[in-house]
Amino acid sequence: MEQGASRENVLTSCPEDALPSSAFLAGLIEGAGLSVPMTAVEKLVDHAREMLRWNRSIRLTAITEPAEVAVKHILDSLLLLRFTPFPGRVLDFGSGAGYPGIPLAVVLPGSRFLLMESSGKKCAFLSHTLRKLSLANVEVVQARMETNRRLPIGTFEHIVTRATLPAGEAVTVLLPYVAKSGRILLMRGPGKGKGTSRGEEDFSSQRDVRERTVRFELPLRMGFREIREIRTP
Repeated sequence: MEQGASRENVLTSCPEDALPSSAFLAGLIEGAGLSVPMTAVEKLVDHAREMLRWNRSIRLTAITEPAEVAVKHILDSLLLLRFTPFPGRVLDFGSGAGYPGIPLAVVLPGSRFLLMESSGKKCAFLSHTLRKLSLANVEVVQARMETNRRLPIGTFEHIVTRATLPAGEAVTVLLPYVAKSGRILLMRGPGKGKGTSRGEEDFSSQRDVRERTVRFELPLRMGFREIREIRTP
C-alpha cells in the first residue's frame, strides 16, 4: 500500500494518548483507496471511543493504542469494501467489539446486518453502541453456533468473520446459513505471514464452492491481512 510523503506525515501524527482523530482515520482510509463520507468516519471514531471506554470494565480488545485501533480494527474491517457490493443480509459471526460488522453497517446503510456474539457482556456493549450511533440497519443476537443445532436466524447473502475459528471449522458451521449464490468472507489477523495457516483447507470440492484469497499490506508497517472469499452456487 503506497503512500505519498504528505499522507505519511498525516498518518504518523496520531497522538499516543488519545483516540485516533477523524482526520487521521480519513487519511488511512484514503490511503487504502477507499471512499467513506466524513460523517461515517466520525461514527467510526465514536464506536472506537465507546469500545475503549467499556474496555476498562469488560475485555473487548487488547488493542488500545490509537494508531493500532485505527489500523487493526477500523481500517482492517473496511478492507472488506474491496469485496462490494453487499446487497441483502450480512451476518457478522463472533462480532466481539463489533468489528467488522459495525464499520460495514456504518458505511453500507442499505444492507441489513446481524451481529452474533456468545458473550452477554459483549452483546450489551454492541446494543449500547448501536443506540449511540443510531444504526437502524443492525440487530444483535446472543447465540453460539453448533454443528448439530440449527439457529432460527434464516440465511444470509454474506457472512463475515474475523479471527474466530480455523477456516475448516468456520466453513462447516457457517455454510448452512449461506443463501443461494451467497458467500463467506474469512479474515485472517494482521501480522500473519505468507504461509498456510492451520485449518486452511481447500473447499473447492464442497458444494461446488468457488474461492479466492486476497492479501493486503496494512499501513504503518502493521502487518498483513488475508481475506478469503468462499462462494456457493
